Amino acid sequence: MGVLSGKVAIVTGATSGIGKGCAIELAKAGAKVVVTGRNEERGANTVRLVHEVGGDVTFVRQDVTVESDWQKLMEITLSTYGRLDCLLNNAGEAVIKPLEKLTLDDLQFLLRVDLDGPFLGIKHAWPHLKKAGGGTIMNMSSITGQKGGHLGSAYCAAKGAQVALTKAAAVEGAGHNIRVNAILPGLIWTEGVPDVMGPNVDEYMPKLRASVPTGEVGETWHVGKTVVYLASDAAAYVTGAEINIDGGKSAT
Repeated sequence: MGVLSGKVAIVTGATSGIGKGCAIELAKAGAKVVVTGRNEERGANTVRLVHEVGGDVTFVRQDVTVESDWQKLMEITLSTYGRLDCLLNNAGEAVIKPLEKLTLDDLQFLLRVDLDGPFLGIKHAWPHLKKAGGGTIMNMSSITGQKGGHLGSAYCAAKGAQVALTKAAAVEGAGHNIRVNAILPGLIWTEGVPDVMGPNVDEYMPKLRASVPTGEVGETWHVGKTVVYLASDAAAYVTGAEINIDGGKSAT
């Protein structure tokens, strides 16, 4: 019996990267998992990987910025598994540009995905978590939402706003036994890193590792293990927190 046996979790943006890794760890801990994303082929791959660890999983195609997709997601989750215990708002985007080259469209795009998406998720999960007698919501932010980041003015603004949303929801949820926490990864290696940092990312890796106190770049399972903890009863007194997963980077 895993620590999350009997629980049902939704993971958005689970077709790749951190979301995929978190879905696998949730399933390994015993949760039934509903994974979402826009790419059905990648979604099928996540389903296969969750099945390989013995998990019960359902894929739902979703654009987190579309409210009707959230309504459909909740309907499918409840009709398939009968309840909802955990929502991981993981889906996100990044735009990394010099400030003078950023456009208003860049900022508004990031706010739609990184802020509107989690807001809609919280809004539509809320009544189901209340009905279940409580539950947990986690928003995947970033350490750059705390301290800024090079070329990340729009991205940092969106992630910082996500942390503020987390704290406000945590205060409101406390009376309903709904815990809401923000997860702030540092540099986590995923297949999407070269898309953001460029094709020559391998050349930068020694410098990147040296910038982290532990001397290593994080893996998706580092985040996934923390998600399992926050979703479990072991974290019953943890809400409104900013959980940094960064090898000590934010302490420097």
